Amino acid sequence: MRVFGIAALVIVLATVSVSIHAQQPDPHTQGFRARLKARYLERRNRFMHRVKDVYFAVGCKVLAREAGIMPLTSSESYLAYIGDQTIVDTRDESLRQAAMQEGLDRAAKPGECDYYRKHPGVAEKLRREAAAAAKR
Repeated sequence: MRVFGIAALVIVLATVSVSIHAQQPDPHTQGFRARLKARYLERRNRFMHRVKDVYFAVGCKVLAREAGIMPLTSSESYLAYIGDQTIVDTRDESLRQAAMQEGLDRAAKPGECDYYRKHPGVAEKLRREAAAAAKR
């Protein structure tokens, strides 16, 4: 009877340890997903910052709306910018629209457009990027 009790205890402990081990996800997979998501978020933030800058320039009349800004700020360019990501957040379009509006709102504030007088190189860089995007 005592042997059966010890055997049952060993079987229970083995089963519990196997089930605990089976529930832990592969750390390599978690690390890969975390890196992929971090890279996606970083690229998304960079793109949204670019959208704000372009629309700030449009609001300050440094760039015309027809100056090729659509290839710089469209949904299609966003998907190309983030690359071969398998993660696409459904809020991305609303974030892009908010970034556009934020850039225009910033330009509407008094004195904000003086930024381009103080930094003419930034304005020239935006014009070159818009011209290059329009040619593509």
